[in-house]
Amino acid sequence: MTSDVIAAMTTEQRQELEALGVRVQFPARHVIFMEGQPSRSVLILQEGNVAVMQAAEDGSEVLLAVRGPGELMGDEGALTGEPRSATVKAVSSVVGLDVKAEDLVQLVDKYHLWPQMYRSAILRRRESDDERASLTRLDVTHRFARMLLGLVMEAGKEVNGRWEIDVALSQQDLASRVGASREAVALVLRNLRKQGLVATGRQEITVLDLDGLRILASTSQ
Repeated sequence: MTSDVIAAMTTEQRQELEALGVRVQFPARHVIFMEGQPSRSVLILQEGNVAVMQAAEDGSEVLLAVRGPGELMGDEGALTGEPRSATVKAVSSVVGLDVKAEDLVQLVDKYHLWPQMYRSAILRRRESDDERASLTRLDVTHRFARMLLGLVMEAGKEVNGRWEIDVALSQQDLASRVGASREAVALVLRNLRKQGLVATGRQEITVLDLDGLRILASTSQ
């Protein structure tokens, strides 16, 4: 999936943005951005996946999203000058381009890209609001099924008709994403395995029946 901002750029603009970056690599579980820290740069993801986490009132971390290649991370804080609003953590080996915040701002000014940046920020917030609303109207099974579909889109790899989601996310991470307990998520996974929809390994989920999962996710309670 490609960032709305990057997708809106011309080929020449994207090349100019990438030329401003320095190639960086991070191992799985490495914290790339920390919530609350100054927004001094952005990351253009080229390889691997990251988890976007936010601190909860009880001190735990809530998984907000998983992002993959083509995404621009940290742009909202870099453009507004505000601290990081979330923690970004590598969930696999990550390769990307680190671009200084001031360089990004200059490029956005140069090509009058503020409307695209604004739309991107609004869309992200709307997605977040829709996600929070779903927590109040759907049960854990439906929320989890929808989350898995999102992970397939962001981090899935098709192998012989199956979709492997090979990201280093624990059951607690997944539970925080759908606003449930780890025990509730473990039960949902057990039921999905019984239905032949998924197979699981250590921090690995394989969707065996994508159409079946879609049907489950779209079924009303």
